[in-house]
Amino acid sequence: MFKYKNMLPLAAISLLFACKRDVVELPAFEARAEKAEYKAGDSVLFFFSGEPDIITFYSGEPGKEYRYKDRTDMEAGVTQLEFISRVLYGSQANNLKVVASNEFTGIYDSANVKKSSWVDITSRFTLATAPGGGLSANTPSGKADLSDLVVKGKPLYLGFQYLGEKPPGATPTQRTWRILGFSLTSTLPGGSPNTLVNHVSAGWLAIDVINKANKWAVAADNIQFAPNGTLEVSEDWMITKPIWVTKVAPDKGTAIKDYSKRKESYSYVFAKPGTYTVTFVGSNTSSKEIKTVVKEITLTIVP
Repeated sequence: MFKYKNMLPLAAISLLFACKRDVVELPAFEARAEKAEYKAGDSVLFFFSGEPDIITFYSGEPGKEYRYKDRTDMEAGVTQLEFISRVLYGSQANNLKVVASNEFTGIYDSANVKKSSWVDITSRFTLATAPGGGLSANTPSGKADLSDLVVKGKPLYLGFQYLGEKPPGATPTQRTWRILGFSLTSTLPGGSPNTLVNHVSAGWLAIDVINKANKWAVAADNIQFAPNGTLEVSEDWMITKPIWVTKVAPDKGTAIKDYSKRKESYSYVFAKPGTYTVTFVGSNTSSKEIKTVVKEITLTIVP
């Protein structure tokens, strides 16, 4: 009996501590830098006071900005497409189109391709040319601005439409096309081009509309349309996967402290000059709740 009487107060104390752990208080937390200006490549030393459970660090560099921690969409920069084309054999003119859509259903069959709205953007590029029966050189298309085709919240699809005519006689006239060096980039103001897709990552899918004897094919470094059945009308498409031009991953911070140890300072090196808004987030957490304090420090990094 004595044993059970003593266990009751112990159980009550354990329950009390468990309840206290579920009560999360706003952390007392401060962060400061040793000074406001540093040279690129120098170690920047930060000091902390208070004891939050967790400290998360955002340097303020691209991809590491606290203000963008919840961003999944952004305004598009300048979106440009370029590729290299080569035409071989045959003699038909203007039988390749470059097309784009943000209304395509994403169902890669002939019915959905034909019922979707496509913009013919062929005139924005330089395509290869060759005399009848001849072979062209690899011809750079030039960089074409597709920014006007980008719609926030919608994917962009790019494609090539091949239209082969029935020849007037028994001599085949449909041409072979090869597309190499496919590259779609987006450039934000003051930034460098970011590759959205290239030949390998474009996710090419071929759709036959007319004449199943002919199909686009994907090779290691190009896509190619080489007609097998050249005496009948042929219509075939090669379309990319959906390209989310404006979609971005949220910026991420770095956890520099967890529950296990006290953190009084932290050092970091900025490689490039600029003005950075450094953010430290101090958090107290439980299984049911989190409370945070956000501290920002503006630093100037000089060459």
